[in-house]
Amino acid sequence: MRKRQIFIGLILGGFLLFGCINKTQKVENLQTFAKAYGYVKYFHPSDEASDIDWAKFSMYGAKEIEKCSSSEQVVETLNTIFHPIGPSIRFSVSQKEPIYDLNIITPDDTTGYCLTYWQHQGVSIGMKMNQPNTYRSVRVNRGAKKEAKIFEAQPKFGVIITKLIGNDIYCQIPQVLYCNDKTTYPQADQSSLKELKINLSKFDLNKEKLALRTGNVINTYNVFQHFYPYFDVVDVNWDDELNKALSRSFTDRTMEDHLITLEKFTAPLKDGHISVYYNLSKYAAPPIWWEWSENKLVISHIYKSIPNLHVGDIVTQINGISSEKYFEETYSRISAGTKGWLNYRAERTSLLGDQGSSMKLRINDKTIKIPLEENPYDSGRALTKGKIRYRQIGDSIWYLNMDMIEMDTINKLLPALEKCKAIICDARGYPKGNHDFIAHLMKTDDTTSAWMQIPQIIYPDHKNIAGYNKYNWMMKAKKPYLGDKKIVYIIDGSAISYAESCLGYIEGYKLATIVGQPSAGTNGNINPFDLPGGYTIRWTGMKVLKHNGSQHHGIGILPNIYVTKTIQGIKEERDEFLDKAIEIAKEK
Repeated sequence: MRKRQIFIGLILGGFLLFGCINKTQKVENLQTFAKAYGYVKYFHPSDEASDIDWAKFSMYGAKEIEKCSSSEQVVETLNTIFHPIGPSIRFSVSQKEPIYDLNIITPDDTTGYCLTYWQHQGVSIGMKMNQPNTYRSVRVNRGAKKEAKIFEAQPKFGVIITKLIGNDIYCQIPQVLYCNDKTTYPQADQSSLKELKINLSKFDLNKEKLALRTGNVINTYNVFQHFYPYFDVVDVNWDDELNKALSRSFTDRTMEDHLITLEKFTAPLKDGHISVYYNLSKYAAPPIWWEWSENKLVISHIYKSIPNLHVGDIVTQINGISSEKYFEETYSRISAGTKGWLNYRAERTSLLGDQGSSMKLRINDKTIKIPLEENPYDSGRALTKGKIRYRQIGDSIWYLNMDMIEMDTINKLLPALEKCKAIICDARGYPKGNHDFIAHLMKTDDTTSAWMQIPQIIYPDHKNIAGYNKYNWMMKAKKPYLGDKKIVYIIDGSAISYAESCLGYIEGYKLATIVGQPSAGTNGNINPFDLPGGYTIRWTGMKVLKHNGSQHHGIGILPNIYVTKTIQGIKEERDEFLDKAIEIAKEK
């Protein structure tokens, strides 16, 4: 009997080991396909490749490559699926880097031909928003209007993307092709191209859930692999993260599981703009707000009366899990450049759950059950209830809430501001289009340049960036001049993007005393893209520096005077950041 049990155990162990090895092989094969996919999509200029449904191709290719059990099968499959859209592309198994035969891409007579290649200013292929003045991708000399170059740098004819993309698997992908009025050279076999398009049109997203998940991961990987502008300052092994995300895709079962995988995949990029949205999610929130203070999770706002719950109460457990452990999972799904933005996002998303569900909180050795029935957006708006756009403090100090006050209102206040001794600007949150106020703090015109930079890309993997399109605001000083007052700015981790553009002037020109906590450390225009299944990912497509040319990403605007919230301050419902700002404003 015992021998039989051992035998059965060995058989089961063998099956488990085989399943593990099989999954590992599939993930490695998918990583190989992912590399090839990005190189062809963004850098191979054939007409056929530009006319394909790349979202469906990622899923179709993922499904085909998943069937392979050897490097030889992977290469055969890659050549089969890519040949209809890139007849000059080659994949091979080799112990050393293969040599490409340029005769494959050289017409016998080049008369009437010119060269085509990709240029990317940021990237616009597959992106959700049309931002031609910001992000553009063009195939030079192709299209109905024969696209012109958008910058001078260009790859030379004969440049081949020759990369080791798998286990002894090489790709050879031309970056420059000859073209004429009719086609790129060489032209693909039309019957195989037609067959591929039929296969893509028949691809059923509702049935091929694994291919949907792996295809989305592959698409996401390549957007960042080739166009994310902050890999030089973010410590992440992106290929390792690809491996993890593909592995998770095999165990995910629901669309919500896939959402979590995409969040965990992009979180290590430390881009505060990154958010992953799923359009079928229906979240609700409890009528409370909480935040971390003195290493404790503290109830900071209550919008509807809940028995035995008070502002200042400390939450020790959430749904039977310690508050610290609960937030660890929340943190793992958030991309953030600074701790301030990480906490700001986590304190909000940690409250979300399914509509009609509930949350059990352990407070003062009692369990309090709170229903999740509030619209999250209404809950957020409740935070601003009672806040004011501006007010006079005493006889000589004015307070401006930059998150709420319009520039027209500021303009009407200018005569009063001109007479006061101190101005407090509350820059927590997002300015309401009032950046012109900064011009009244400047004695001379803005002389900074190039603090916003969009990469000019012609090669993959962020290698040999061709240059940058550089931008700035070039603000002009305005009257009345208010910089002779005592100016105090309040900031914290919720100040992101446009807020940091404004604060960059305050910090760079030393226009005020800054109090509070570091800002979000994320700036630059977003460049969102959609994924099949109803997902959207938002991210930062340009590089932004501080006005002195140093790193801003992941650092943010730093206060001159740090302020931290206390549990006692929360209990007393005091704004300790504003208290410190008033104290400084009153100093002589």
